[in-house]
Amino acid sequence: MKLKLSHMMIFLFLFLTSCSTSKKDNAPITDTEEKEVSAAQAIIEITDYKLYRSISRPLSLYEPKEGCYLGAYILSNSDINFDIETFEKITEISHAIYLRNMRLGAIFPIEWVLECTSRMKTPCIILQPPSKDFPYQDYLLEETAKEFGYYFIPMFVQFYPNPHQYDNPKEYKDFFLKARKTFKEYAPNVAFIWSVNLENCKDSLTYYPGDEAVDWIGIDVYDSIYIRNEKNDRNVFEDIDYIYYTFQGKKPMMISQLGISHYSNKDHGYYIDEAAQKITTLYNTIRTHYPQIKGINYMDFDNIEVAPDGMGQDNFKITGESQLTEAYKKALKDHYFIDSLDIQTTSAVEKQWIVSYYPIYKQNEKIYISEKVIKYEWNDMGFEIDEEKPIWVNQNAYYSLENLIEGSNFNMYIDSKNNQIKIQEKGI
Repeated sequence: MKLKLSHMMIFLFLFLTSCSTSKKDNAPITDTEEKEVSAAQAIIEITDYKLYRSISRPLSLYEPKEGCYLGAYILSNSDINFDIETFEKITEISHAIYLRNMRLGAIFPIEWVLECTSRMKTPCIILQPPSKDFPYQDYLLEETAKEFGYYFIPMFVQFYPNPHQYDNPKEYKDFFLKARKTFKEYAPNVAFIWSVNLENCKDSLTYYPGDEAVDWIGIDVYDSIYIRNEKNDRNVFEDIDYIYYTFQGKKPMMISQLGISHYSNKDHGYYIDEAAQKITTLYNTIRTHYPQIKGINYMDFDNIEVAPDGMGQDNFKITGESQLTEAYKKALKDHYFIDSLDIQTTSAVEKQWIVSYYPIYKQNEKIYISEKVIKYEWNDMGFEIDEEKPIWVNQNAYYSLENLIEGSNFNMYIDSKNNQIKIQEKGI
């Protein structure tokens, strides 16, 4: 009897517990709970958008307010007789800048400079050391600067490019500063470019001589078929970004030398389709996503022919292959690319677009930006995030951009075609 009573009590307990649980599971979900469940279950997606904000800064010497100068080097291309008119007839593109190499202290190429000027082209001289063993010969600076300044012709000088090849950063910076001071005194018509090689850009920052000595930042980009005996599969923009994010808020930038190879003597292979696509991608990407790159100089030469001691492996020429010429023409037809020098806006304070380093995410069609953007890149814009709930991506907090902008002194513009989100102060 006791055993039967015990079984009945256990059954009654389980029945009541079951009823209680069933009622709880079937209870209606409140609106608040439903929103929280939906938000928790919503997919967080990374986007292709880039986030821009406008800042004000003085323009450097010959810096256009917007747009990108077109330049070229043709003085190692005998196929077009080293001639500007022939090059522009083939490419059907007018260029603003033409390049030439010169050693410090060598005879100044006045005839070439005057030819450029007569054709409304701006000379850019790559000024190299007089000697590999003795690069810093101070006594040559003053006379060279006087020759550059004699006719007061607007010019660019890419001074002692690719500093990673020098042993002592302090000696390099001291000499660069001395050169800039000398040119400012005797050739204030010259804009100084401090440039690095793409492959050594990270190692070269210790050689940066400072903002006062530099008008433009240059990046030499040679996209070869092979790099150190391995097939080249790099994305050049990953290295460009390192320099771009470092200087975009301070200086205009220039792809001071650009070469995209379509033939390598290492495997005797032609890569014309790949080179044409790279040309298209590079110019289009710079136009849409790199507003502070304001000049690109294409190096139209075959390095296999001109490099000393048979060291050249790549052909960078675009005028010898119709497919490359067509890709070049098409990429440069956009009005964004400039064929004449801007000498009017120097030193004017203008609005410039700078881009965030951090990726943008989307959830429930809302845009989310990293907490690091607000704390470090926008720390002067007065946004508050304390009271807002973030979403979390890889242990990093992301906040709704729409909520941040609402009630602030800023407007947001979304360009879906170019994957851009721009933040600008109201009334501008």
